[in-house]
Amino acid sequence: MTGFGEARDQVAGIHVTAELRSVNHRQFKLSLRCPDPWSRFEPEIERSLREQITRGAVSLSLRVDREASTNSTRINPELLGQYWRQLQACAQQLSAPIPQDLTLVAQLPGVIDTGEGVPADPEAVGPDLLQLIRAALTSYQGFREREGTAMQADLQAHLALIRQNVDLIAQQAPEVIAEYRSKLQLRIQEAFAHAQMDSTITPADLIREVALFTDRTDISEELVRLRSHIDQFERLLSVTESTGRKLDFLCQELFREANTIGSKANHIGISHAAVDIKTAIERMREVVQNVE
Repeated sequence: MTGFGEARDQVAGIHVTAELRSVNHRQFKLSLRCPDPWSRFEPEIERSLREQITRGAVSLSLRVDREASTNSTRINPELLGQYWRQLQACAQQLSAPIPQDLTLVAQLPGVIDTGEGVPADPEAVGPDLLQLIRAALTSYQGFREREGTAMQADLQAHLALIRQNVDLIAQQAPEVIAEYRSKLQLRIQEAFAHAQMDSTITPADLIREVALFTDRTDISEELVRLRSHIDQFERLLSVTESTGRKLDFLCQELFREANTIGSKANHIGISHAAVDIKTAIERMREVVQNVE
């Protein structure tokens, strides 16, 4: 959703620069900065932007190139005279000194025309203005495509790291049960030897205890869901439609499964792999926030 685009052209003979920016936002939100008379075109401008941008806080600035429009700067003598007469009348009514300096009046709206106004006929402005905005959109989309390519490569690298750690966990998972059985049996033997008692633990008792431990630490379902989420994430990276919300949801689900594995696994290697997975997911979530 982060992007930048710029275009320069003439709008009804006036040199104008259109600057388009966007940052992260859950919905489409437009902030338009332009000469006051052009605000009447905001609905048409917003429709044009919505066709290309589905969500994000979008800022569009339309500014007149003053250097290129110097010749169009002029004073409106009729409006200046109206302001001056009204100011004199107010001074008389208030028994105040009549001002002698026109500087204050010159600062009032409309007295000095800098060329930022819209010609009397709106049709002379509308088509040129929308064409300029479309040119800025083209520049903006080019910027986002380049950023998108870089983000896609970054996400795929993190996914590869996650998949690598998932495979590592799957390889180590059977060792957890075998290690637990060996340690349990050894501890029982040591305890009975220390107490100088004969062991009354039967193989069935040992198997039952190991079975209970296996049920508590089983992560096979979490591994299946992790692989499924990874495959779905990769598929979404290759589509052209808006996928930002889906990718963000998948990041949440990936983190949930990795967190469960880290909590259930009674194995140092699996715990370290789960931490690596969660670290990669957090970095992915930062990138996904910029995906539309």
